[in-house]
Amino acid sequence: MMVNYFVDDKLGGVTSLNYNLITNCPKRSVKQCVILIRQIESNMARANVIYPNAENELFSYTTKDNYYTTLKLLSKVIDRTAEGVLVLNYETEMAMLDHYPAKQTTYQLIHDDYNVNLALKYNHIVDVFICHNTIIYEKMINLFPDRVEHIFYKPHGVPIPDKFRSSIGNGSVTPIKLLFIGRMVESKGIFDLPVINNLLRGKHISFEWTCIGSGPDLEKLKQVWNPLDKVVFLSPQKNEEVLEIAATQDVFVLPTKFEGSPVSLLEAMSVGLVPVVSKIPGGITDTITEKIGFIVEVDDNEGFANAIDQLCNNSRLLDKLSLNAREKIIAEFDVRKTAKTYYDLFASHKEFYRDKRLKKIKVGARLDHPFLPSAITKFVRTLRERNG
Repeated sequence: MMVNYFVDDKLGGVTSLNYNLITNCPKRSVKQCVILIRQIESNMARANVIYPNAENELFSYTTKDNYYTTLKLLSKVIDRTAEGVLVLNYETEMAMLDHYPAKQTTYQLIHDDYNVNLALKYNHIVDVFICHNTIIYEKMINLFPDRVEHIFYKPHGVPIPDKFRSSIGNGSVTPIKLLFIGRMVESKGIFDLPVINNLLRGKHISFEWTCIGSGPDLEKLKQVWNPLDKVVFLSPQKNEEVLEIAATQDVFVLPTKFEGSPVSLLEAMSVGLVPVVSKIPGGITDTITEKIGFIVEVDDNEGFANAIDQLCNNSRLLDKLSLNAREKIIAEFDVRKTAKTYYDLFASHKEFYRDKRLKKIKVGARLDHPFLPSAITKFVRTLRERNG
């Protein structure tokens, strides 16, 4: 069986999820290929990941080219006449398959509402939908009641690291070590972190921050944070380094505004961090209970500060929740177990395959047209860019 993954070359949970799946393929007989799609103009932080146990194929494109030419070139990266599996994450590969059909069975990973919208647009080229949390799963069932047999709920998983947070014992936690992991963009709630920081200072709590990640808003975040506070910004190149740092912390703080099933949450819990996270229905509410951590209403920075305050003043509670968090991941989110369920589903690809009726939905802008030479599109766009 051949499994082809389409993954955008950008840092984030989608990349981590696909990396974990590919790395933990349970059968050596499975051949894997990763088509790493890189938009040259993108300001998103690059993943810079080499996927083990798979061929790595880099596909770079520029937005100056005619988008139809880009899709045609992408279609040539794989052998579309061969049987097997195509794993879809983003719109580029789905638009390509709407114009250049393939014999492979298509599996769309539904991470969040963005992917639900893609499913609404391109469901005609998808054979199987895989949802990571119950909210998204129920939403897909309601949207596609005639395709219930092709919609699956399969939580993703993370590796279980050997190193994890050490118990503190009795008394208060001084200083309490707070960790944020995520893409440095406003939607992740990064600008709430300094606000929570100030509220903690007002409660006379001793604390330290470590913020891991990169992204377009990183420098702005550094500027708005009080330089007198203890905060360290890190951008480790390897996930193993992230987990080693995380194991030295106490609390995982994620005041996000939009989320599907955050891989960073599972990774933080795997090393025993107590989550204090925004209440967003889906992977967060599926995973966190009062025996594991705190779910706080979106934008309730006072609620975040109060939760951290409770943990700071009660080391026994912190240690208990820490142990529960790690045990939850071991029991339910060990990637060696969760990945197997994905590959078992991939193994049934022949049963799920169906002939596709292409819609050839219009893509791109005015200068993107199937019969317009890309050289003309690129010339005009380059000229416009030079003229401002």
